[in-house]
Amino acid sequence: MKVLTIPEHCTRTHGANCTRCQLACPAKAISFDEAGAPVIDRDACTKCGVCMGVCDAFSSSSATALRLYDHLRKVAMRGEIVYLTCEENVFPGFEPAKNVTVLPCLACVPPELWTLLLAQNVPVCVACDLKYCEDCPRAAQIGELLFTKAIEIAEAQTGENVHFDREIPEYVPPVEAVVDDEFDRRAAFDSVKDDAFDIISGRRRLKQSDTLKEAYRKKERERMREALNLSEGEYLSDALEKGRATRVMPPRRRMLLEAYAAKPDIAENVEVAVSATDHDACVECLDCVARCASGARIATKEGHLEYDARYCVGCGACEAVCPRNAIALVEATFADLLPEGPGKPAIEPNLADYE
Repeated sequence: MKVLTIPEHCTRTHGANCTRCQLACPAKAISFDEAGAPVIDRDACTKCGVCMGVCDAFSSSSATALRLYDHLRKVAMRGEIVYLTCEENVFPGFEPAKNVTVLPCLACVPPELWTLLLAQNVPVCVACDLKYCEDCPRAAQIGELLFTKAIEIAEAQTGENVHFDREIPEYVPPVEAVVDDEFDRRAAFDSVKDDAFDIISGRRRLKQSDTLKEAYRKKERERMREALNLSEGEYLSDALEKGRATRVMPPRRRMLLEAYAAKPDIAENVEVAVSATDHDACVECLDCVARCASGARIATKEGHLEYDARYCVGCGACEAVCPRNAIALVEATFADLLPEGPGKPAIEPNLADYE
């Protein structure tokens, strides 16, 4: 696995003063270039993936957070418990069961992914012995601190629990049946007869078709996209210097919105940092629009400010650039921002209510 950077998701390149990834990196392998983008020291990097768990600007050559979610969802759809463990807990010669996902470090799973899994009632179990975290060569001590905190956040938001087990399920090869006597031969014949009936009736296809499960999963994802009703992509505005800009939903925020769609009663428990504008002081210079990394703040064709806090990650870049000091960061719940659900534009917080 190779840790990759995704500069378009980095808020530093848009003027924010975020150093979260650098602070979290146990190997001190992250620095920033002149443009503010993260740079990884490949010689120092232990490939633990902790940076992936704290920021959307990091991914891996093998999987993104969204692809990891899709994989775990597939396991759950097979009717199995979703086990997660880390490489430090898997010893040479041991083969985990098929429903066990082995990660470089459990801290590479962001809190939002834990929340989404729990909100969808996915049975999740962490299988590891925490004593191995103490002297882990990848993410000593900080890995345990971050992943347990991430789970704590998800449990508080959803009211559900991640289970823990010190033992990792081991892979057991399928055993071939051996027919020794007349009774077993009769049972085998009945089994073949039942299988033949299932094939003729189509039941076998319904029971065992991975294709069907994959189709259902894709349909589920499509329904979720429709439920969120996001307007992502490039938009045009003569009010902007380049005449165009891009709005994109950050992956971790998307997971939180999907969790809200799956379990609406978590809205009161999900608190996020977003920007709020004093519109009496705002002159619509649109400097904040130029700095916004996700496109939460956009300019209409007529040159007016339009803001949807669903896309806001609370980086503070807009606050820093505003010449009128008309922007501030506030803490708000999904219940405050999205009373009609995640599929409607967010209600902008009233800055006066937070002063």
